[in-house]
Amino acid sequence: MSHLPLHTRAEPADRCLQWRAGLCCFGVVAAFSLLSWRLIHLQYEKHSYYKTVLEEAHHRTQELNASRGDILDTRGRVLACDEPVQQVAFELDFLKVGKNLAKALAKIENMEASDLHHIFSLQDLQDRYLGHLGRQAAPLLDMKEDEFHEKIRSRLATRTTGQVILSKDLSISAALKLRETLAALELGTYKETRSRGTQGALIFQNGFARRYPADLPLKHIVGFFGETKPAPGKEPKPARGVAGIERYLDKDLTGTPGRRELEVDGWNNEIPAYRGKITPPINGRGVRLSLDLGLQSVVEQALDETGNVANEVYLDELKAERVIVVLFDPATMGVRAIGCRDTKHGPDQPLLINPATEVLYEPGSTLKIVTVSGAISSGRVNGQTRIDLGTGGVYDDGEVARIHDEHQANSLTVEDVLVHSSNIGAYKLARILGTHRFEELIRGFGFCRTTGFETPVESRGRFDGQMSMQTLSRVSFGMAIQVTAAQMCGALGAIINDGMLQPLHLAETWVDVNGQAVEGLPRQPARRVISQAAARTVRHAMLQVVEKGTGLPGRSGLFEIAGKTGTARKAVPVTKDGKRVMSYDTGELVCSFIGFLPADKPKLGGIVIIDNPRSTKLARYGGKMAAPLFRRIAERAMAYYQVPAQFSPEVKLLPQAASSTPVKANPGLFTR
Repeated sequence: MSHLPLHTRAEPADRCLQWRAGLCCFGVVAAFSLLSWRLIHLQYEKHSYYKTVLEEAHHRTQELNASRGDILDTRGRVLACDEPVQQVAFELDFLKVGKNLAKALAKIENMEASDLHHIFSLQDLQDRYLGHLGRQAAPLLDMKEDEFHEKIRSRLATRTTGQVILSKDLSISAALKLRETLAALELGTYKETRSRGTQGALIFQNGFARRYPADLPLKHIVGFFGETKPAPGKEPKPARGVAGIERYLDKDLTGTPGRRELEVDGWNNEIPAYRGKITPPINGRGVRLSLDLGLQSVVEQALDETGNVANEVYLDELKAERVIVVLFDPATMGVRAIGCRDTKHGPDQPLLINPATEVLYEPGSTLKIVTVSGAISSGRVNGQTRIDLGTGGVYDDGEVARIHDEHQANSLTVEDVLVHSSNIGAYKLARILGTHRFEELIRGFGFCRTTGFETPVESRGRFDGQMSMQTLSRVSFGMAIQVTAAQMCGALGAIINDGMLQPLHLAETWVDVNGQAVEGLPRQPARRVISQAAARTVRHAMLQVVEKGTGLPGRSGLFEIAGKTGTARKAVPVTKDGKRVMSYDTGELVCSFIGFLPADKPKLGGIVIIDNPRSTKLARYGGKMAAPLFRRIAERAMAYYQVPAQFSPEVKLLPQAASSTPVKANPGLFTR
């Protein structure tokens, strides 16, 4: 008997189970497919994005500060330098973690950290921590405790992350004392990395602060380095050189910061194994100036002196708006000292402009050295050629406005035109050249153009309109023209150096960290502006100016001083017929004196400018006011340089003259 095969009929429940199993398998396969796609998407398409996110979260880049270059005087004495300091900041993120606050407060509160954390709220812990930290840190940060709290709480009112700068230039000794004080109270353990350290909420960052050790007012020459006040609504700009050499050579003096890369964990602690590369900072270049700190002290003392000595002139009795003194070395044409006193500036408001290059003035008869030397150099006259001056000390030919002389001589030699400061004689010598050649002479001597002096701003100077015959008649004796002290010193240098013009300069060479010269700064080449014979004749005439002419009050009993006086009416802006014009009719004057010594072998040249003196004691002439002041400064300068007197067997030397590297110079130490 055969048996038929058995066939099991599927039940509805079995079909449902199969569908479920199929769906489950499909779901698993789909999930893994989606996961695989997501992994591939993250690995290939989003790799760069998440790598950047991760690096931003754990990668840090620290800036390594570069030192700014030193500024030295001609003897290597420090005028400006960078001092290592520490910048102290408060880390706001530290206040977010109650455990950190409780641990820092444990010893000073005499409680266990766990108890503090459970008893007090986060706000209470923050208040207690800030209270203790403020009492200890504020005095060492040179700030009041209320100021300490205000800085932090005002920032917390707007944001809860970031840093609050507490001090930008804390000295190393003060920073160490602060760390020791906090460590003794266990208000944080100091942790140090390569260029920064943390102690509790405080962050200590290495840096530099600009220092000016010379105890003299030098901002008009050296300038200073600092932050400028931002405009309303604008972000503060980085610190930079402000005024003087600090600004003029800012790019070279400023170094290039370095960089250090590192990795941190989730608690912001550095992972030593993942320290990245280090790009060391490049320090700025140091520069040596021609300025002599000792000679600057001599000038400053002379400007501040008061007294009642016969034949001496003091600033308090001049009652001038401004007095400028510039001294330079004729051999190198490097400026040695620049002093200035005016009615607007003082200790509370220092002078920030360079008076040698930015202040314009009327040179008066001092410009006659250019007129006379140009006429002699032309070959049309020599030092002994006689010039007819007419009669009565007045010249009026109808071609130009009337010209007056202080003396009544009918004729003078060319040298005596300079000695007796004849305006008529200067005009007649300028006429020999003619308007075109005379203008070339003026510009050839460096007037009405910049000299290249190392200063952020330099005035070109100007003369009154085109070089017509009328303009020539006034410019020939220093009227209708405005110049700078640097331009006038350059012209004087050409007379001293046999007709070769070399503009005045301030910066000498770049130096290394030891102050040794490594590279000179570019100089304009010397060029001839007058003949050697003309320069020699004018030098001889300038000696006679002081020996028997208008500069007699500047005659020295120790040295032969050669010079030239100048007295000029000052152009002052006034309103006429509703228009702003320059007027010479206000009665204001500029008295000046240029000179050098010793006359036979010049070691020093200079200029004294007295702007609008109102003294009733002294006659308002360059010879009466500026010449005696120049003489007093020049005699002390020769003593400082240890130059033996020409007319005395003994010279009283200054004790500072032999010093080569003092950091500070005190004007009070220099006595006559």
